[in-house]
Amino acid sequence: MKFLTALALSLSLIAPLSQAATTLKIATLAPDGTGWMKTMRKAADDIKSATEGRVKIKYFPGGVQGSDKSVLRKIQIRQLQGGALSTGALAHLTNVTQLYSQPFTFKNLDEIRAIRPQYDQYIADALQEQGFVMLGLSEGGFAYLMSDSALKSSEDVRAKKVWVPEGDIISQTIFENGQVAPISLPVSDVYTSLQTGLIDTIAANPTSTIALQWHTKLNYATDFPLVFLFGMLVVDDKAFAKISSEDQLIVRRIMAEAFKAMDLQNEKDEMGARAALQQNGMQFVELTAADREAWYKLAEGAVAQLAEKGVYPVELYQQLQQSIAEYRQKQAK
Repeated sequence: MKFLTALALSLSLIAPLSQAATTLKIATLAPDGTGWMKTMRKAADDIKSATEGRVKIKYFPGGVQGSDKSVLRKIQIRQLQGGALSTGALAHLTNVTQLYSQPFTFKNLDEIRAIRPQYDQYIADALQEQGFVMLGLSEGGFAYLMSDSALKSSEDVRAKKVWVPEGDIISQTIFENGQVAPISLPVSDVYTSLQTGLIDTIAANPTSTIALQWHTKLNYATDFPLVFLFGMLVVDDKAFAKISSEDQLIVRRIMAEAFKAMDLQNEKDEMGARAALQQNGMQFVELTAADREAWYKLAEGAVAQLAEKGVYPVELYQQLQQSIAEYRQKQAK
């Protein structure tokens, strides 16, 4: 009888542990109500349902947890388990996150989608080695130079107060090579800084410009895509390890499906946002062939300088360029 009582007591203690839910607290700068948040909330609901409540995700949207730097610090002290971050946010741990971030690497979205199946895993593996699980890499769209006046050449930009994201060494180096002294600020400070005149020029994609209301302070966009923007959703591997292997597969599968759907939606949203900007009075300034060539040369110098500093994985980037060149040759036939 004592044995049965002890066994029953043991089972009563074990059962609650096996049913305990893991909650992943994830921060993002994306405002609530945006397409990104709607997709992520649906993914969270699907994960909770598919794991029968064993895995839950709680989002903190709109930058309420602070900048990327603040989010990473909170992940380290276990206040958060993950974040939707810029690809450069973890560059101090591994430069592989900067693989896609060099200027003028891609000409169009087709090129990006042709090479991603081969190269995304390099980024995921590098992050895993640094203690982060990448649950998704999202296509943000091409960034354009936007200002309160028309900009065509680097000389035009020198007279402006240009913003670069906090910790973005690539953007910092590119502008400095063009003899521009950029102003480094977290994304959360951009709108206020545009209001006060601390900055008057940014590089951003159309959807973010509208979602964050930056477009209300800008009148011109240089119609020459500088770089394609990506965002990544990462969680601390120790927090992820608390989830059973079966539930980990469910989380990965649902998130992969969500990011695939989101990329398709982002493509439509980017086209719609560009049209909306034009309808609201923003002028897209065309560049001459000579102006474009000057920008390319400026970028080449910056990329070479960044290679010397080890800011991005040089050999892997060269491999990436070769893959893009091969794709372009096939398309030209």
